[in-house]
Amino acid sequence: MPRPNQSAWMRLERTFFLHYGVNTANEVEWGSGRETPAMFNPSALDAKQWLRAVKQFDGKMLVLVAKHHDGFSMWPSRYTGHSSAASPWRGGKGDLVREVADAARASGVKLGIYLSPADLYQLKTNPTNPAGYYGNGSPKLKSTIPTDPASFKSDPSKGRAPTPGFKTFSYEVNDYNRYFLNQLYELLTQYGPVHEVWFDGANPDPSVPETYDYTAWYDLIRKLQPDAVIMGKGPDVRWVGTESGYGRTTEWSVVPLPTAPERFQWPDMHGDLGGRELLKPGSHLTWYPAETNVTMLANGQWFWARDKRPRPVTQLVDIYYSSIGRNGNLILNLSPDSRGLVPDDQMTALGQMAEIVKSTFGRNLAAGARVTADHAAPRRAAAATLDGSLDSWWEAAPGRHGGALTLTMPKPVSFDVVSLQEAVDRRGQRIESFALETWNGADWVAAEHIASDTLTTVGHRRLVRLRAPVTTDRVRVRITGARLEPSLAEIGLYKQSVDLLPPAIADRDAEGRVGISHPGGGTIVYTTDGSEPTAKSPVYGAPLALAASGVVKAARLLPGGRLGVMGRRDFIGLSPRGWKVVAVDSEEAGQGGASAIDGDPATHWNTRWESERPKTPHAITVDMGRARRIGGLVYLPRQDGQLNGTVENYRFETSADGVHWGTAVERGTFANIRNNPDWQQARFTPVDARYFRFTALDDVWRNGSTNAAELSVIPAGSD
Repeated sequence: MPRPNQSAWMRLERTFFLHYGVNTANEVEWGSGRETPAMFNPSALDAKQWLRAVKQFDGKMLVLVAKHHDGFSMWPSRYTGHSSAASPWRGGKGDLVREVADAARASGVKLGIYLSPADLYQLKTNPTNPAGYYGNGSPKLKSTIPTDPASFKSDPSKGRAPTPGFKTFSYEVNDYNRYFLNQLYELLTQYGPVHEVWFDGANPDPSVPETYDYTAWYDLIRKLQPDAVIMGKGPDVRWVGTESGYGRTTEWSVVPLPTAPERFQWPDMHGDLGGRELLKPGSHLTWYPAETNVTMLANGQWFWARDKRPRPVTQLVDIYYSSIGRNGNLILNLSPDSRGLVPDDQMTALGQMAEIVKSTFGRNLAAGARVTADHAAPRRAAAATLDGSLDSWWEAAPGRHGGALTLTMPKPVSFDVVSLQEAVDRRGQRIESFALETWNGADWVAAEHIASDTLTTVGHRRLVRLRAPVTTDRVRVRITGARLEPSLAEIGLYKQSVDLLPPAIADRDAEGRVGISHPGGGTIVYTTDGSEPTAKSPVYGAPLALAASGVVKAARLLPGGRLGVMGRRDFIGLSPRGWKVVAVDSEEAGQGGASAIDGDPATHWNTRWESERPKTPHAITVDMGRARRIGGLVYLPRQDGQLNGTVENYRFETSADGVHWGTAVERGTFANIRNNPDWQQARFTPVDARYFRFTALDDVWRNGSTNAAELSVIPAGSD
């Protein structure tokens, strides 16, 4: 059963992340820890505008990145000179956490805090901070939290005055953990209620080891903010396992552990976590719900840069169904620009997504229906599933592990989305499988659902989209498998707002062709020159030829010459039409090097798995057929959910003749690709070349293998 803080968190459903800092100024995903605070000086930062974006999608909480891996503290911390206080922003008086906390409180939005365990500024090998605490080998000493900054190293048992209303605490920790605890103390005592504390396991430089004292961290959080959930490397909420925005099609919040929860280390978890085959004698069951994190920006980019664009609105809407609709909370990242504002393109995409979701779920078409069940537990009648409350529910009769609920509407309704919610707060998660059926006037028939919306677990919420709208006055939900007597707290029927969806712009194929479609059909107009489509723009009739980098914009033509919501897709890199692989040092049967330039993200090149461990580097050489002026590379790792062979560090070379080679990138890194195995791009000084060679120096698991779903180059001058 969920604990009270978990129950409150699950009911939020829609939450936001916000990544902003020195990485924004540098337009990079991961910083180095060597940045100067002087570079942080946004000209128009407005936390209230950020909260307007959150409220636009009815977000219930904003988790602010208070310190990313670069170690720059976005508030004036007493324990480091590497903070907003050392920057020119607000004349050195700026406190981003304060501004966001105040704006969130005024907007009725809960506050969460992300504090990176990794800290490159404090890294002992950082030449700009040779006295860094991270990995310095210091002994554990009795430490009072909050520590007197003047005695931090000499006598950490000496504390400073605590924040009014809070106490002091004592732990035996080394320098870095003492530093981290003091920063936690500041963040959790100075800014009002904090409802989520977010940790991750990312570490840009694992060459310097540091042991995190999670036990002390958790203890301090529980004492300072007892209502907060600890996310990621903590006992309350787990990372879903991908930054794609898509949860498991079967998602259990009840997870068996090999040890008691108080002794468990809470690693990142992947694969099936709660299936029956995992429920073994001796396991410790714990409530551990999933949070699904994803970026507004395409290709999993967390920090703004001038060449980054939002995800297509159609994908954002699909993510809504595939996160919240799969028994998880959605945490959607906003990326303010260098001015300190969420840019217009993100605001527009978010607004369109919000309008579609609001229009779809604004009215439950089952309201007013009569609900009956074939059986029920005492005082748990089926009518509770339409009373709008998660605190009342239908429950199967004692000893029954299935059941059927029938909704009879006063008149036929047309719907294509079904929402189910278990009474998880009161009865836990029990449903393993169910069926949806509609009455056709003579018999019950299965409602055909889209393949990705499976009829397995329900949990806090399951959303199922149908292949096509169904019009009927009767709907039946049959629970076909459950671990105990199943329960349902709410049932909803909804109709998708198809007319509000923008056209879907497909992937570019190997021939450089791009297709456009809309689920509602009709006439679509488009542009490929970056301009906005109008009623007089070309009408789409066949796939578009797009050989180079470019932008496709499209809109559906509505009655009266009006245009529907515009869709946009940016294509980076050249089409591989006419290209060929001229050399590859290793390839698996059926996964040859040609798969890296076939224009199909569903296929990939993979190196052979030898009897002895294969060794990187692995290289692939491509002939583009003619000389081109290029200024960047594009890499897409395998897209089958497996990370094995995904390239982290690489070398990129070019040649005009295939004989004499120049190095465009000696050693590049795809930052965060382990958590974000999506399209990656890197720029370099423009060069004329017909051939390129991509060499994998290291894969993410360091097992010596290499993969690539797609490889391409960026024409010089492409933004």
